[in-house]
Amino acid sequence: MKVFLSPAKNMRAMPAARPGLPAATAPRYLYKTEGLALALRAKAPYALESILQTSPAIALRAAALYQDWRGEGGVPAIFAYDGLAYKYLEAETLSADDLRFAQDNLRLFSALYGPLRPLDAIQPYRLELAHKIDGKSLYDFWGRAFYDDLFGAGEGVAVNLASNEYSKAVRPHLRSDDRLVTCEFLTYRKGKLRCLATAAKMARGRMARYIIQNRIESPEQLTFFDWNDFRYEQSLSDNQTLTFITRA
Repeated sequence: MKVFLSPAKNMRAMPAARPGLPAATAPRYLYKTEGLALALRAKAPYALESILQTSPAIALRAAALYQDWRGEGGVPAIFAYDGLAYKYLEAETLSADDLRFAQDNLRLFSALYGPLRPLDAIQPYRLELAHKIDGKSLYDFWGRAFYDDLFGAGEGVAVNLASNEYSKAVRPHLRSDDRLVTCEFLTYRKGKLRCLATAAKMARGRMARYIIQNRIESPEQLTFFDWNDFRYEQSLSDNQTLTFITRA
């Protein structure tokens, strides 16, 4: 069973070194990444502002990142990303055995690097799958890469802990015998169930940690997940969706 997470816009430096951790690995799609990075390096900051749909200040920082981007080396992806999901994954406290399990079973989807293993070394960048470069879709650029990474080796099941932007890279390629299970985290608010982005991101990260530390091998085992008042709700779940709700 493979599990996948979205990346994060914010990135950070490597945490303090701990002896005995597995060595960093090289991203497997670096040959494609290099082409993207070169195309983005050639763009002026005002062009990046349009591509990245962001402010002039952030576009300037992104331009500097691409000028400094050198391909190989960097920080393992599981430590590099610094969004809410990753704060609650707490990778810096995982054991060496946890990280080895994660390397085999967890994928971090990146618009620049494609499907990443947790220990794949990456450098800071700014790019989302929904962005287009010279009018060309990044979904088309990556094609089946995300799907093949999850299901290509005969794996029949994948668990989706990503946003819709990133799960869309997988869904069009699904076959009838593939099982993609999406975890939904909903909160009762004003008498209605709502997906609150902050709470959902936190829960996705914690679910990823739960899978890693408990060596989860099937979606059915996830029904025992219980964190921050999120609990499995069978009446809102089916073969493709596991729903967890909280009244907090």
